[in-house]
Amino acid sequence: MKLSRIALAMAALSLPLAAQANQSLTAPGYAGTIGGVSNEGTVHSSSFNPASNGILLGEDESLRMGYFSNLGGYIEIGESEDLDQKINDLSTDMEDVEAIDNTTSASQHLIDRYGTFSGTATEQKAKYYEAIVENANTNLVADLEKGGQFRFGFQAQAPLTPLLFRIDSARGVFSLNASADVQTRVGFLGDDLGVTTSFSIEGGADLGDLNLDLQKIASVAPDIENILDDGSKTDEQKVKDILNIVNTEGLVDGNEDTLNNLADQYGLTLSDYGITTAGVSGASSDTLVEAAATGDLITETSINTNAGIDGRMAAVGHFALGYGTRLSNWLDMNTDYGELEIGTRVNLYSVQTARTFISLQAEANSSINGSEEEEDTFEKASEDFTDNTEQGVGVGLDLGFLWHANNYQAGITFYNLNEPEFDYPDLSDYLGQEALTALQGLESSGKTQVAESVALTRHAVLEGAVYSSSRNWMLQGSYTLGTATNFVGDEFQTMQIAAGYFPKAWWAPGLRAGYSQNLVGSELSKVHAGLTLFGLLHLDAAVGLESSSFEGSDIPRYASFSMGLEEKF
Repeated sequence: MKLSRIALAMAALSLPLAAQANQSLTAPGYAGTIGGVSNEGTVHSSSFNPASNGILLGEDESLRMGYFSNLGGYIEIGESEDLDQKINDLSTDMEDVEAIDNTTSASQHLIDRYGTFSGTATEQKAKYYEAIVENANTNLVADLEKGGQFRFGFQAQAPLTPLLFRIDSARGVFSLNASADVQTRVGFLGDDLGVTTSFSIEGGADLGDLNLDLQKIASVAPDIENILDDGSKTDEQKVKDILNIVNTEGLVDGNEDTLNNLADQYGLTLSDYGITTAGVSGASSDTLVEAAATGDLITETSINTNAGIDGRMAAVGHFALGYGTRLSNWLDMNTDYGELEIGTRVNLYSVQTARTFISLQAEANSSINGSEEEEDTFEKASEDFTDNTEQGVGVGLDLGFLWHANNYQAGITFYNLNEPEFDYPDLSDYLGQEALTALQGLESSGKTQVAESVALTRHAVLEGAVYSSSRNWMLQGSYTLGTATNFVGDEFQTMQIAAGYFPKAWWAPGLRAGYSQNLVGSELSKVHAGLTLFGLLHLDAAVGLESSSFEGSDIPRYASFSMGLEEKF
């Protein structure tokens, strides 16, 4: 009564192997280090607050562009502390508890993990089952959900973008932006372990399955096994004993059809055992005639779960047109203490989404049928991920304000005012029945949906910066108000602070460093660093401060790198 080691290991497949630009895309280059703020050092600031367009062009300039301004990517893994060893321990637990019947005592492995239990072999087995199940459902499933996460993505900027150009008649600066972005998330969706006992008649009908909550029946699992293995009892007596246990332990819900089939097959009345299945019919008369060959009752018991691995990917083509103007000029404001900018941006997203789901139960069952079936499971999952796609187009609207003076600035940007939404493929059109049933079970528990969609949520970002009198040195920060989402449904509420040296001479290298933390979702903290050479070439990297342990090694949970060429301010 166990899942295979291979199936359990599937839950950790995502282990061995973000920041945002307009809060939904991978942060480009220089901006990945300084955060979502307006900064003269990079033309990519126009990807954040559209009100910054005006300050990114000198008063005597009419055009600024990126040459090949960004190529970069990131990778993120889940929170894990020797999760691979925990999975191996669970598999060994299940094998050792099964062996108690033959050894009449627990293995040293079980004793070390759960202590010593007194009683007969059957009583010990019951107590170890209960301890194993409690550990798996309260600890391991939660660990798998935290650790079984894997994200990666990359972005490539279209040559010559972002492009800024001033039109005097429009009294402002326009921006054009175009990029390609790929975001991928693979995550484990946990579920409690259960037990399925299948009933059939030799040479006759399939009478159905009993699907039982393993936590509830842990203490009686050996009793059920003993009943089924007892050669001195008739099949009818075995069914009567099972009906008594099902009723006593409150395991009727969800099993009504199978209970009716068993009762009809052996001429029993469920109400005699305190079981009510009103509104649920038993097997059809044709099925019962087929089953009446008085063949032997055949049972097969296995552990079941709805748990699985949910993989999704979004390939995004992003096109944006922005406009920024000096509002203080329009309103004839006093500019002795600073000036006010306003800007807006229209984002066009062309999005192709892909999704697949791998059921651990389906994987376990296929592995029992041989390596060829097992291979088919992986191949089909890969094909689903690339072939089952949904195409969508959406428009997002942003609005920004920026107040700036000689030595400081402050602003706010409102993103996704209209909250564009994009659909993922409906997996009911693609999955096999076993995997679909598992996914529907996870949907019932509120962990996912069979037909998923993602909305880019409305939120705001506050920004601020102070400068030295020469404006070569700067300290800047940003903070997200509300929760931002990307195209695979990850959530962000980012706090970021950075400092940098921005020389005016082309030959002097520019330096910058920063710290950021996501206050929701993965809650990762990162350190960032960047270098600018010849005023043109930006090199930036980041690494997570948290780590995960796997196969005895500690690995940072996050890393990113980017490079780009753009015109110097």
